[in-house]
This record gives sequence, C-alpha cells and structure tokens, in this order.
Amino acid sequence: MKIIRFQESTGSLKLRADNVNDIWTIQRIIFKDDMVKSESFRKFKSNDRDVGELKEVIIKVKVEKTEFDKNSNKLRISGKIIEGKPLDYIRLGSYHTLNISEGDTLEITKLHWPNYMRELISEAIKNTKKVILGIIVVDDEKALFAYLLGYGIEFGNEIYSRLSKRLSQKDFQEQEKKYFQKILDLCVTMNVDTIIIAGPGFTKDNIKDFAEKGGFLKKINKQIIFENTSSAERSAVYELIKSDSVANLLEKEKIRKEFKMMEEFLSAYSIGKGIYGIKNIKDAIENYEINVLLVNDNMLGDEEFQKVLEIAEKNKIKIEIINSNDEVGIQLHSFKDIVGY
Repeated sequence: MKIIRFQESTGSLKLRADNVNDIWTIQRIIFKDDMVKSESFRKFKSNDRDVGELKEVIIKVKVEKTEFDKNSNKLRISGKIIEGKPLDYIRLGSYHTLNISEGDTLEITKLHWPNYMRELISEAIKNTKKVILGIIVVDDEKALFAYLLGYGIEFGNEIYSRLSKRLSQKDFQEQEKKYFQKILDLCVTMNVDTIIIAGPGFTKDNIKDFAEKGGFLKKINKQIIFENTSSAERSAVYELIKSDSVANLLEKEKIRKEFKMMEEFLSAYSIGKGIYGIKNIKDAIENYEINVLLVNDNMLGDEEFQKVLEIAEKNKIKIEIINSNDEVGIQLHSFKDIVGY
C-alpha cells in the first residue's frame, strides 16, 4: 500500500492498493457514510434507443455498503453519487458501485481517523515492503531465485549448472553436486524463514535427496518446501505464487500472530482475567482492567463498537483487529466479537 496524500484537516486519505491484502485492509477502514472517490466506468446513452457506451469517469460516492469478491479479488464499494466528472456522463444522486482492484487509487474521506485504523494502514505499508517468501525454480540447466514481497516479485540472478552430456559420468556427478551445493548455499543467504524450491522433472527431487543425505536441511535452519512447476523460467515463479499451496502457506503465516493473541486471551480467561462481550468490555476499560483488545474487523462499522474503541484509545489500550473470516475470527465470534485481557 502506498499513501499518496493525507489531509488531516479534511479527513481525506488518498492511497494506492498494491496487493490483495491492501484491498482487505481498505474494506476494513471504509464505513457507512464515508466518502470514497475513484476512477470508474458508467454506461452513457445519448438517447433512449442508444444501446449505451462505457465512459471513463471519476466518481465520489457516499458509502452504503462494501463487499469483497474473492473470485475476482475486487472490493465493491456501493453508494449514491455525490460528486463526479465529466458531468455529462453521471447523474448525481443515482447509485453506483466502485470496483477496486490491485493497482487502483482511491480517496477516502472520514470525519475521524482513529489510531487503530491508522495502525492498520501502517501495517499494510510495512507488509508491502516486507520480504514474505523465498523462491527458487530449478531444472538441470539453471536455477532462478526470487523474493516474494508485499508489492510483487523481486528477481535475482541465475545460477547455471554447467552440466553436459559430454562429461564423463564421474565428472557429471561432481559438477551436479557443485550445482546443488550452490543452490543450498543460496538458501542459507536468503533472508527469509521459508523457501520454496520448485521446477519440472527430477532436479528438485535430486536436490532434496542431496540435501537430506548431507544433512544440509538441518544446517539451513529454514523451512524448505518442494513443489512442481512447468518450467524454471520467470513465468514459473508467477505460476507458483498463484498456486493453492503458496496461498495456504501465506494464509497460515498471516494468522499465526492472531492465534498467539487468542491463546493469550484464553489463558487469561481460564484464570478469570479474560473478558468478552461489548458491555463487559466497556466496563473493564473504564475500570482499567484490561491492556489488550481483540476485535473482529466486521464489527468496526458498528456504532457501539466504535464508541468502545474510542474509549479504549483514550485509555491507551492496545487494539488488535482480527480477520473475521479466519479461524481465529470465527472463534472470536463465539466470544461476541470482542475480548480483552
């Protein structure tokens, strides 16, 4: 996520969504009656018999609802048009839906930006720059390494095997070992906790056998995962990050922190120091009985929750926003969507 402009006096925040996680964050900070402006398309008809033509416009809506479409990874923001241009192609007061995708820019205007929302945005900006995953795609000719960052892929140099059928069997095996060792040495230097080694054919499997027999996997002290791809080219890296296995891996990484916080609450609850439910939480905040709040993101637009969170901020209580669709969020829902400890 990139912040383009923030005007405190008007409550206007202009930003760009760099990835799907940014879109998830944006949905969590847009509430009913907020104003959102972005580029869009409207069907324009010159007369009643005209079939219509899509025209590019800039539209500001007063938000009535938001919806994240997982199939297209788009955020739909619906509401009445209160401003726009060119005026020839829009009708003030009519309804419109803005479709926000990766790479899109939008402007959000609020009466008030609480600190917990600002922290959500700050976290999204950090994650854009954060190295998430190391990837090495290999075949018997070369290996290409890359980093998956929040904003996309950063490619490194290629390592060539220098293997040839003209080599004797002994020389071939020696050269192959050197090739495998270079790849494993690269794993050591990659500044990540998890690396995926992937490719077509048996090369990746042979690297795995070589690493296991030499005890290198233990020495590397990182999680190494082996996967299949159709090639060892750049396209294979993109193929890999779109796969279910990587999606599941990243999802587990994201909710690890949430699980830890929920465990801390449950531990406090077991000894009578964990509190849940909006009324009990409000009382506990006013009596300075809790230091941390966990709240489901789908409740941030609720007025009662907003009032309680405002009091929590004034009392310097740490507020953690949980994804209501994750396992932890579902568990938090059973505690009425908000807990404190």
